[in-house]
Amino acid sequence: MDKIKIGIVDDEKLFIKGMQMIINGEADLTVTYQAENGSRFLDDVAAGKADVDIVLLDLSMPIMDGVDVLLKTASMTLPFKIIVLTSHYNDSIILKLLDEGAAGFLAKNEDPATVLTTIRNVAQRGFYINDYILNLIRNRRLLSRKKPIQSELTPREIEVLKLICQEFTNKEIAEKLYISARTVEGHRKSILEKTECKSTAGLVIYAIEHKLISVNVSKFV
Repeated sequence: MDKIKIGIVDDEKLFIKGMQMIINGEADLTVTYQAENGSRFLDDVAAGKADVDIVLLDLSMPIMDGVDVLLKTASMTLPFKIIVLTSHYNDSIILKLLDEGAAGFLAKNEDPATVLTTIRNVAQRGFYINDYILNLIRNRRLLSRKKPIQSELTPREIEVLKLICQEFTNKEIAEKLYISARTVEGHRKSILEKTECKSTAGLVIYAIEHKLISVNVSKFV
């Protein structure tokens, strides 16, 4: 089985060493890349030097921080998912960065088991929303849109969106709706464009905010 390749973008050497020990100690995971700031990381991405499946991206770094990296990559089609590392949770920043394409969040003082769970969920699902973030979406409703989703999406697109939120793959959605996987991919792209979301995590948040799916913490953790 191919290992999940992890990149770490952080300026704290001791933290990087600790993360390497945790990740490389697992049979299915390996650290294959690291950079000390966002600018170096983006240069390596452009040069094809960042061969990774998942990137652990620190929010606070010199030269270019994680926020700027996400904003600069928001319009790109990236071959990897980004998990944001943060020293403390900030409610508005969490939802903003999820909407900008982050696949999940990790506090830098999390226990190793949570780190591994988050990485594996992002690798399998494409996103990871823990109970803190899900309750934030439900209780504070910080994310808002200019138009209600029902007026923008077709009934078929709403149907596809609900299945995406249930973690079905394009192939599985195609089988359920008796359409081709290519058609599902077309619907997915259209949904992302119409909702202005940049990731599956953003779609889940959007669907919750517009009451298209019910909030069930255990479903996402």
